[in-house]
Amino acid sequence: MLVCEITKCKKHLTKLTLDNGQEILLDNDVVIEACVHEDTSLTEQKLNELIFESDYRRAKSRALWYLDRAALTEKALFDKLIKAGFKREASAAVIARFVELGMLDDRRFAFEFAERCAQSNISRREAFHKLCLKGVDRELANEALDSLETDEEAQIAELLEKKYRSKILSENGVQKVYAALIRKGFSFSAVRNALKKYSEEIEYSEE
Repeated sequence: MLVCEITKCKKHLTKLTLDNGQEILLDNDVVIEACVHEDTSLTEQKLNELIFESDYRRAKSRALWYLDRAALTEKALFDKLIKAGFKREASAAVIARFVELGMLDDRRFAFEFAERCAQSNISRREAFHKLCLKGVDRELANEALDSLETDEEAQIAELLEKKYRSKILSENGVQKVYAALIRKGFSFSAVRNALKKYSEEIEYSEE
């Protein structure tokens, strides 16, 4: 295949027009480094190599942009790249390279995220759900949560004091707060015990 025309495009891309009428968009740097110019002859294998290298570089650049804004799991980053229009092969290659360099580490992500959930008084069940949604394997999510020494009743007590105190004092407040905490994934027994203790403390303080 012969390159008949080279056209500079937006977004750091160059369009190659081949003698068979095919038009290929490649990263500018890939074209320059491969010394491609008008009248350059390309085998099908060489063209495929250039296309992959271009896709890989562009996917890597976007992946770095994503990671600069938030920590992500392998699956989450891969899904973002696919959604952005990058090919699966190039996206998978980027993920593999980032894992090799330690830039992506699902285990580290899971343990750090689980710790943040505990500090925010998020229930284990809700934290597990969040971890899975972010692409963490279920077994790893459980391992990360098991590593924490969380006291469910203490978590609830802190939420009651910081978030639900005024609601408890309203009409049917205890029932409403009870339902809200259950929806957040706390166990029935822990919610019941924490509410009982908290209600007793409020009554005592008002005497």
